Amino acid sequence: MMNSFTKKAISIVSGFLLLSAFSPAQARPGNPNCPAGQTIQSTLTTGSSWSMCWEARDKEGIVLSNVRYQAPGQASRRVMGEMSLSQIQRNYDDGSPVGFLVTALGLGGNNFISLGSDECAGGQLRSVGGRPVLCQSKKEAGFIYKFGTNTAVSGEDLSILSASQLGNYSYTVEWIFKENGTIQPKVGLSGSLDKTGNNASFGWPIQQNGQVGIGFVDNYFWRMDFDLGSSSSNDVVEQITSTLNADRTKRSKSISTISTEAGRNFSPEVKRFWRVRDGSETNGFAPISYELVMLNYDHQTKGSNNEVWMNRDIYFTKYNACERFAANNDTTNGCGWGLNSYANGEGINSGDVVLWNRISYHHLPRDEDDNVIGMRWSSFKLLPRDWHSVNPL
Repeated sequence: MMNSFTKKAISIVSGFLLLSAFSPAQARPGNPNCPAGQTIQSTLTTGSSWSMCWEARDKEGIVLSNVRYQAPGQASRRVMGEMSLSQIQRNYDDGSPVGFLVTALGLGGNNFISLGSDECAGGQLRSVGGRPVLCQSKKEAGFIYKFGTNTAVSGEDLSILSASQLGNYSYTVEWIFKENGTIQPKVGLSGSLDKTGNNASFGWPIQQNGQVGIGFVDNYFWRMDFDLGSSSSNDVVEQITSTLNADRTKRSKSISTISTEAGRNFSPEVKRFWRVRDGSETNGFAPISYELVMLNYDHQTKGSNNEVWMNRDIYFTKYNACERFAANNDTTNGCGWGLNSYANGEGINSGDVVLWNRISYHHLPRDEDDNVIGMRWSSFKLLPRDWHSVNPL
């Protein structure tokens, strides 16, 4: 049975042809003051709080800026200048032309799905142009930590959610902000299959007549302009690697600085991760930073059409106002087409760093996808590292 959210999603496909009444886009808000009605501020169970500004754009949908976190009894610090889902690249398994859904169709404008109280139970609906397109709510989060038999602390999450209808598919974009400072961007895929065929090599039979649902890969590119602390221009990118010795009994840690724009890959075997740290602010002992935690790496891919921008999982670039989309970017203003051209060797050490993270999801249809696809979530985490000198909760 379809719930009310799915029914609404499927009913507004015709909205593509309508003119948009939503705000024009800038890579970063020119005015640091958040417009009236677009501020989000929320205090959670332990006393931790988050604040940010939100904006609705035709292409990226909801964009968050000036994201700040404050633990109980601690100072409020800025984490992010701006963050958005900057592209969804669709590659079909049968070699059909690649689609760039964010730039070709747009997550915002009339492609926003209007939300109702049933989709935002206990939360607050935010509107643009008279339409409720964003839900701000709190969710039970379970244990924040548990130690021994008598010490346990539970908490809640701040959820910022919107949904968009792109053809047959609906995409739900959600940001989870946790009491301990963790940020988890998520995107959920649902809707109905839009491509079928007769060759089971490229998909899965989903009907008795042998009709095949063609598989596809969605590549979600997230753009995150880190502006840690008081300055937006002194962030440092570090790669932390733990290497096994020859007999695989010990791991040795090494840290290296990425000084120029570059792309990097995750690896299940090589234990490495990346963090963005501030060049001056500390927790009293160590520099404050955020690390990138990859999830669902089993779906990761380098693409199927020799796309050079797909050769890396993450990119670190210098902030450039016209570099809005990870691929299929507008080049008429002299900006590059995508990540492969953005990472052209400019220095980023102690600069304004933008982190681009790609997560892939391969959807091989099943019988249960006939009619309506069950929600499939893809996400990653941004984890505070040394943001405080001790556990603030």
